[in-house]
Amino acid sequence: MKTGKALIFDFNGTLFWDTSYNREAWGAIAKKYRNKPFTDEEMHLLNGRTNYQTVAYLLGYSCDQKTADSIAREKEALYIQICEDHHPLHLAPGAESLLKKAKLLGIPMAIATSAGKENMDHYKQWFSLGRYFDEHLIITDDGKRRGKPEPDIYLEACKALGYSPSSCIVFEDTKSGIQSAINAGITEIYAIASNGADIETIKAMEHVHGLLSDFNQFNL
Repeated sequence: MKTGKALIFDFNGTLFWDTSYNREAWGAIAKKYRNKPFTDEEMHLLNGRTNYQTVAYLLGYSCDQKTADSIAREKEALYIQICEDHHPLHLAPGAESLLKKAKLLGIPMAIATSAGKENMDHYKQWFSLGRYFDEHLIITDDGKRRGKPEPDIYLEACKALGYSPSSCIVFEDTKSGIQSAINAGITEIYAIASNGADIETIKAMEHVHGLLSDFNQFNL
C-alpha cells in the first residue's frame, strides 16, 4: 500500500448538494406506491442508501430485483428531470477549488457513491468530473455489493486507490455513509453540512474530525 493520504468523496449531498432534488423525486414515488410521502426522519434514515434499500423500505418488504429496478428507474427519471430543470448546476461550495488543488498537488482522489452508473454519466457531463477523477476511481452502485452502512464500497475505493483505510480521508453527509467509512476502518472523516443533512447526528459520530459547510474550510 502507498503512504501519504488519499481523499474519498461521497457524491450526492457531498460534492453535489442535491438532497432536495432526491427528496422531491422519492417523495413522488412514495406517494404513488404507499400513498404518503417520506417524513424528515425517513429521509435522514434513507439518505446514502442504495435504490434497492430505499425501494424495499418504501414497499415494506424485500422485493425482487426486477421490481426494485423498475421503481428505481422511475424515480431516477424524475430526479434527472428535476436536476435538468435547475440548470445550471454547480458542485458544492469550495469543492471545485479543493479538487483543483488536490489534482495540482498530485493527491489521489476517488468517489464512492450509492448513485448508479447512469446517474454518474450525467454528473460526469454536467461537472466535467474527468478533470479530477480517473474513470476507475469513480465507484458507483453496481447492484451487487452491499450498500452503506456496510463497508464494501469504501473498501473497494481504498483498494482502487492502493491506499490502506487508515491512509484515507472521507467526506460524507449521511449517517449511513459515515458508518460505512468507519466500518471500513477509516478514521479520518469530515461531515458535510449540506442542505437537508442531519447535522447534529453526523457531526457527533465517531471519527468525524470536523463539520464542513464549505470545502474551503478543509486545510489541504
